[in-house]
Amino acid sequence: MKLVLNPAYRRLEKFMQQLPLAFPTLGECIYKARNELRQFSYEGQNYVVKGYKVPIFINRIAYTFFRPSKAERAYKYALRLRAMGIETPAPIAYIEVKRGGLLWHSYFVSETCPYTRMMREFDGGGVAGREDILKAFAAFTVELHEKGVQHLDYSAGNILFDKQDGQIRFSLLDLNRMRFHAMTPKMCLANFSRFCHDEAIVRYVVAEYARLRGWDPQRSVDEALVAYREFWSRIERKEELKRRHKSLAS
Repeated sequence: MKLVLNPAYRRLEKFMQQLPLAFPTLGECIYKARNELRQFSYEGQNYVVKGYKVPIFINRIAYTFFRPSKAERAYKYALRLRAMGIETPAPIAYIEVKRGGLLWHSYFVSETCPYTRMMREFDGGGVAGREDILKAFAAFTVELHEKGVQHLDYSAGNILFDKQDGQIRFSLLDLNRMRFHAMTPKMCLANFSRFCHDEAIVRYVVAEYARLRGWDPQRSVDEALVAYREFWSRIERKEELKRRHKSLAS
Protein backbone atom coordinates (compact mmCIF):
# COMPACT_ATOMS: atom_id res chain seq x y z
CA MET A 1 0.00 0.00 0.00
CA LYS A 2 1.20 3.49 -0.85
CA LEU A 3 0.13 6.30 1.48
CA VAL A 4 0.98 9.93 0.75
CA LEU A 5 -0.09 12.08 3.68
CA ASN A 6 -0.24 15.86 3.85
CA PRO A 7 2.34 16.81 6.54
CA ALA A 8 -0.26 19.03 8.23
CA TYR A 9 -2.28 15.88 9.07
CA ARG A 10 0.39 13.58 10.52
CA ARG A 11 -1.89 12.86 13.46
CA LEU A 12 -4.12 10.89 11.07
CA GLU A 13 -1.39 8.55 9.80
CA LYS A 14 -2.47 5.47 11.74
CA PHE A 15 -6.09 5.94 10.74
CA MET A 16 -5.14 6.47 7.07
CA GLN A 17 -3.20 3.19 7.09
CA GLN A 18 -6.37 1.37 8.16
CA LEU A 19 -8.66 3.20 5.75
CA PRO A 20 -8.70 0.74 2.79
CA LEU A 21 -10.03 -2.03 5.04
CA ALA A 22 -12.43 0.29 6.84
CA PHE A 23 -13.75 2.05 3.71
CA PRO A 24 -16.76 -0.22 2.90
CA THR A 25 -18.33 0.49 6.29
CA LEU A 26 -16.79 3.87 7.02
CA GLY A 27 -19.17 6.63 8.10
CA GLU A 28 -22.00 7.51 5.71
CA CYS A 29 -22.21 6.88 1.98
CA ILE A 30 -23.11 10.19 0.33
CA TYR A 31 -22.72 9.13 -3.30
CA LYS A 32 -22.28 5.84 -5.12
CA ALA A 33 -22.14 5.17 -8.83
CA ARG A 34 -18.94 4.47 -10.75
CA ASN A 35 -17.00 5.80 -7.73
CA GLU A 36 -18.08 6.08 -4.10
CA LEU A 37 -17.97 8.99 -1.65
CA ARG A 38 -18.14 8.37 2.07
CA GLN A 39 -18.21 10.98 4.83
CA PHE A 40 -16.93 10.22 8.30
CA SER A 41 -15.95 11.90 11.54
CA TYR A 42 -12.67 11.34 13.36
CA GLU A 43 -11.66 13.10 16.56
CA GLY A 44 -14.41 15.67 16.08
CA GLN A 45 -13.48 16.60 12.49
CA ASN A 46 -15.43 15.67 9.34
CA TYR A 47 -13.69 14.18 6.31
CA VAL A 48 -14.64 12.81 2.91
CA VAL A 49 -13.09 9.79 1.19
CA LYS A 50 -13.48 9.15 -2.51
CA GLY A 51 -12.95 5.53 -3.42
CA TYR A 52 -12.24 5.08 -7.13
CA LYS A 53 -13.55 2.17 -9.14
CA VAL A 54 -10.98 -0.51 -10.00
CA PRO A 55 -9.64 0.54 -13.44
CA ILE A 56 -9.91 -1.67 -16.49
CA PHE A 57 -6.81 -3.80 -17.05
CA ILE A 58 -5.05 -1.51 -19.54
CA ASN A 59 -5.52 1.46 -17.20
CA ARG A 60 -4.23 -0.56 -14.25
CA ILE A 61 -0.98 -0.88 -16.20
CA ALA A 62 -1.02 2.80 -17.19
CA TYR A 63 -1.67 4.04 -13.64
CA THR A 64 0.99 1.75 -12.20
CA PHE A 65 3.83 2.57 -14.59
CA PHE A 66 3.07 5.57 -16.81
CA ARG A 67 0.46 7.93 -15.40
CA PRO A 68 -0.52 9.19 -11.94
CA SER A 69 -3.67 7.61 -10.58
CA LYS A 70 -6.90 9.58 -10.25
CA ALA A 71 -6.38 9.74 -6.50
CA GLU A 72 -2.86 11.13 -6.88
CA ARG A 73 -4.02 13.73 -9.39
CA ALA A 74 -6.92 14.82 -7.16
CA TYR A 75 -4.52 15.27 -4.23
CA LYS A 76 -1.83 17.16 -6.15
CA TYR A 77 -4.30 19.33 -8.05
CA ALA A 78 -5.99 20.31 -4.78
CA LEU A 79 -2.65 21.45 -3.37
CA ARG A 80 -1.96 23.38 -6.54
CA LEU A 81 -5.35 25.10 -6.61
CA ARG A 82 -5.11 26.16 -2.98
CA ALA A 83 -1.62 27.56 -3.59
CA MET A 84 -3.17 29.64 -6.40
CA GLY A 85 -5.86 30.99 -4.07
CA ILE A 86 -8.66 28.88 -5.56
CA GLU A 87 -10.92 27.18 -3.06
CA THR A 88 -11.22 23.42 -2.84
CA PRO A 89 -11.47 21.22 0.28
CA ALA A 90 -8.10 20.78 1.97
CA PRO A 91 -6.40 17.59 0.69
CA ILE A 92 -5.31 15.17 3.39
CA ALA A 93 -3.97 12.06 1.67
CA TYR A 94 -4.12 9.67 -1.23
CA ILE A 95 -3.81 5.93 -0.94
CA GLU A 96 -3.08 3.30 -3.59
CA VAL A 97 -3.50 -0.43 -3.12
CA LYS A 98 -2.02 -2.90 -5.61
CA ARG A 99 -2.97 -6.42 -6.52
CA GLY A 100 -0.76 -8.60 -8.70
CA GLY A 101 1.71 -5.72 -8.91
CA LEU A 102 -0.84 -3.38 -10.52
CA LEU A 103 -3.03 -0.61 -9.14
CA TRP A 104 -6.29 -1.98 -7.73
CA HIS A 105 -8.05 0.44 -5.39
CA SER A 106 -7.22 4.10 -4.80
CA TYR A 107 -8.60 6.67 -2.39
CA PHE A 108 -8.48 10.45 -2.03
CA VAL A 109 -9.16 11.97 1.40
CA SER A 110 -10.05 15.60 2.05
CA GLU A 111 -11.74 17.81 4.57
CA THR A 112 -15.42 18.47 3.93
CA CYS A 113 -16.45 21.69 2.22
CA PRO A 114 -18.41 24.04 4.52
CA TYR A 115 -20.52 25.32 1.62
CA THR A 116 -23.98 23.82 1.57
CA ARG A 117 -25.26 24.74 -1.89
CA MET A 118 -24.45 23.20 -5.26
CA MET A 119 -24.63 24.86 -8.67
CA ARG A 120 -26.88 21.97 -9.69
CA GLU A 121 -29.79 23.97 -8.27
CA PHE A 122 -29.59 26.09 -11.44
CA ASP A 123 -30.72 23.23 -13.65
CA GLY A 124 -34.22 24.58 -13.15
CA GLY A 125 -35.90 27.81 -12.11
CA GLY A 126 -34.39 30.26 -14.57
CA VAL A 127 -32.34 33.39 -13.99
CA ALA A 128 -34.79 35.75 -12.26
CA GLY A 129 -33.94 36.48 -8.63
CA ARG A 130 -30.61 34.66 -8.81
CA GLU A 131 -28.58 37.12 -10.85
CA ASP A 132 -26.16 37.89 -8.00
CA ILE A 133 -25.06 34.26 -7.74
CA LEU A 134 -24.69 33.84 -11.50
CA LYS A 135 -22.66 37.05 -11.80
CA ALA A 136 -20.41 35.88 -8.98
CA PHE A 137 -20.01 32.52 -10.71
CA ALA A 138 -19.03 34.23 -13.96
CA ALA A 139 -16.39 36.24 -12.07
CA PHE A 140 -15.11 33.07 -10.37
CA THR A 141 -14.76 31.38 -13.76
CA VAL A 142 -12.87 34.38 -15.12
CA GLU A 143 -10.43 34.01 -12.23
CA LEU A 144 -9.96 30.30 -12.99
CA HIS A 145 -9.32 30.84 -16.68
CA GLU A 146 -7.02 33.82 -16.23
CA LYS A 147 -4.94 31.72 -13.83
CA GLY A 148 -4.74 28.98 -16.46
CA VAL A 149 -7.04 26.48 -14.75
CA GLN A 150 -9.18 24.29 -17.02
CA HIS A 151 -11.48 21.96 -15.09
CA LEU A 152 -12.40 19.33 -17.66
CA ASP A 153 -15.50 18.30 -15.72
CA TYR A 154 -16.76 21.81 -14.96
CA SER A 155 -20.27 20.64 -14.19
CA ALA A 156 -22.83 21.88 -11.69
CA GLY A 157 -22.32 18.89 -9.38
CA ASN A 158 -18.64 19.74 -8.95
CA ILE A 159 -19.12 23.34 -7.81
CA LEU A 160 -20.28 24.17 -4.29
CA PHE A 161 -21.06 27.68 -3.09
CA ASP A 162 -22.47 29.73 -0.25
CA LYS A 163 -22.61 33.27 1.06
CA GLN A 164 -19.85 34.04 3.55
CA ASP A 165 -19.64 37.49 5.16
CA GLY A 166 -21.80 38.95 2.41
CA GLN A 167 -19.72 37.42 -0.37
CA ILE A 168 -20.63 34.49 -2.62
CA ARG A 169 -17.78 31.99 -2.53
CA PHE A 170 -17.18 28.89 -4.64
CA SER A 171 -15.29 25.65 -4.10
CA LEU A 172 -14.27 23.07 -6.72
CA LEU A 173 -14.68 19.31 -6.38
CA ASP A 174 -13.73 16.23 -8.41
CA LEU A 175 -10.31 17.45 -9.47
CA ASN A 176 -8.68 14.48 -11.16
CA ARG A 177 -9.46 15.81 -14.67
CA MET A 178 -7.78 19.21 -14.89
CA ARG A 179 -5.24 21.04 -17.01
CA PHE A 180 -3.07 23.99 -16.09
CA HIS A 181 -2.16 26.07 -19.13
CA ALA A 182 -2.92 29.28 -20.98
CA MET A 183 -6.43 29.07 -22.41
CA THR A 184 -7.64 30.43 -25.74
CA PRO A 185 -11.03 32.19 -25.91
CA LYS A 186 -12.46 29.11 -27.65
CA MET A 187 -11.29 26.86 -24.78
CA CYS A 188 -12.72 29.26 -22.22
CA LEU A 189 -16.16 29.40 -23.82
CA ALA A 190 -16.30 25.64 -24.44
CA ASN A 191 -15.63 25.14 -20.72
CA PHE A 192 -19.25 26.18 -20.04
CA SER A 193 -20.68 23.32 -22.12
CA ARG A 194 -21.54 20.93 -19.28
CA PHE A 195 -22.02 23.41 -16.45
CA CYS A 196 -25.83 23.59 -16.69
CA HIS A 197 -28.59 22.03 -18.80
CA ASP A 198 -30.67 25.23 -18.77
CA GLU A 199 -29.70 27.21 -21.88
CA ALA A 200 -31.00 30.48 -20.44
CA ILE A 201 -28.61 30.13 -17.49
CA VAL A 202 -25.69 29.43 -19.81
CA ARG A 203 -26.54 32.44 -21.95
CA TYR A 204 -26.68 34.74 -18.91
CA VAL A 205 -23.42 33.49 -17.37
CA VAL A 206 -21.46 33.56 -20.62
CA ALA A 207 -22.67 37.09 -21.44
CA GLU A 208 -21.54 38.27 -17.98
CA TYR A 209 -18.24 36.38 -18.33
CA ALA A 210 -17.60 38.02 -21.72
CA ARG A 211 -18.42 41.46 -20.31
CA LEU A 212 -15.87 40.96 -17.52
CA ARG A 213 -13.21 39.92 -20.03
CA GLY A 214 -13.96 42.72 -22.46
CA TRP A 215 -15.21 40.35 -25.16
CA ASP A 216 -18.26 40.76 -27.38
CA PRO A 217 -21.11 39.22 -25.31
CA GLN A 218 -23.33 38.06 -28.20
CA ARG A 219 -20.47 36.56 -30.18
CA SER A 220 -19.22 34.81 -27.02
CA VAL A 221 -22.68 33.40 -26.25
CA ASP A 222 -23.05 32.13 -29.82
CA GLU A 223 -19.69 30.36 -29.68
CA ALA A 224 -20.30 28.90 -26.22
CA LEU A 225 -23.66 27.50 -27.34
CA VAL A 226 -22.03 25.53 -30.16
CA ALA A 227 -20.06 23.46 -27.63
CA TYR A 228 -22.99 23.41 -25.21
CA ARG A 229 -25.42 21.98 -27.77
CA GLU A 230 -22.92 19.43 -29.04
CA PHE A 231 -22.32 18.17 -25.50
CA TRP A 232 -25.99 17.84 -24.52
CA SER A 233 -26.85 16.24 -27.87
CA ARG A 234 -24.26 13.54 -27.14
CA ILE A 235 -25.77 13.00 -23.71
CA GLU A 236 -29.26 12.69 -25.16
CA ARG A 237 -28.08 10.19 -27.80
CA LYS A 238 -26.44 8.06 -25.12
CA GLU A 239 -29.60 8.12 -23.02
CA GLU A 240 -31.68 7.14 -26.04
CA LEU A 241 -29.37 4.19 -26.75
CA LYS A 242 -29.68 3.07 -23.13
CA ARG A 243 -33.48 3.22 -23.36
CA ARG A 244 -33.43 1.18 -26.56
CA HIS A 245 -31.17 -1.47 -25.03
CA LYS A 246 -33.45 -1.73 -22.00
CA SER A 247 -36.49 -2.01 -24.23
CA LEU A 248 -34.91 -4.81 -26.29
CA ALA A 249 -33.76 -6.65 -23.16
CA SER A 250 -37.20 -6.58 -21.53
